Amino acid sequence: MASSANLPTVVISGATGWLGRETLERLAKEISPRPDFDVIAISSNGRTITLESGNELATQTFENLVLPDRIEGFVHLAFLTRDKVSTLEYEAYVLTNLKLISNACQVIAQAQPKWVVLVSSGAIFKNGTSELENNVSENPYGFLKRIEESLIHDAATRVGANVVIGRLWGATGRFMPINRAYAISDFICQAQNGGPIQVYSRNNVYRRYSDAGEFMDALIRVAEKGESFTLDSGGPLIEIGELASEIALRFPGVTVTREININDPSDDYYPRSSDYEAVANRVGVDLSDISRQIDRTHRGHISQF
Repeated sequence: MASSANLPTVVISGATGWLGRETLERLAKEISPRPDFDVIAISSNGRTITLESGNELATQTFENLVLPDRIEGFVHLAFLTRDKVSTLEYEAYVLTNLKLISNACQVIAQAQPKWVVLVSSGAIFKNGTSELENNVSENPYGFLKRIEESLIHDAATRVGANVVIGRLWGATGRFMPINRAYAISDFICQAQNGGPIQVYSRNNVYRRYSDAGEFMDALIRVAEKGESFTLDSGGPLIEIGELASEIALRFPGVTVTREININDPSDDYYPRSSDYEAVANRVGVDLSDISRQIDRTHRGHISQF
């Protein structure tokens, strides 16, 4: 990626995070049909990112951001995730995310992109329902994501940009952080430590997983076409015990242990729509099955150990 005032510019917030890294790699390798373009990467503290190609990219902060008069696109990913709720004071968590949303709206107003991509979450719905979350104290992450969707959409509409909102439910990927709060990461860590993989849920837990890079690829390809809509992620549906067994296959001698009560109600946190698969096919994104997703996530975890 080169830097030139004559090249179209894509701005990415949250560039050093999991989804940000996936987006940078995809932009560098696959998404754009243009021979070259400029990327402005935003992170919470200015640092240099080394891409898999070996190219280096210096990031800016929202506070010190320098933008051209107009940009091609804006991918907004900067947000304190759900796991940060337990490590921050409630008020600090809410205020920090509201500030990030405000910063993103200012970028849109100032640089007037042609298109905007926002990654939201299935957590905007109350657990187990199709009703939007409205309790910020009970579910600050989901409620703030709901607010973010509305404000970013309005900001994009005001400058004439088309906006694609992707709601990410269950995800995997090369840059997924080692985080025991995520089942797939927890199972890989347990297996790498020699196992057994302990599945703690006593009820059936169903999830649909999509590769984060493929998800970002699809969203940006759609946005570049000038379309506007909201899209839930998809991917293969798998019960959490089956996921653990799939992971165990990659580690000789590792077994899965679990106590299950079939009378307990199942946990069915996954999108029902198949729109994601149809959209990905339409824009030419090849989606990975669960085996390939596990392999890619495992390779990423090896590099982080």
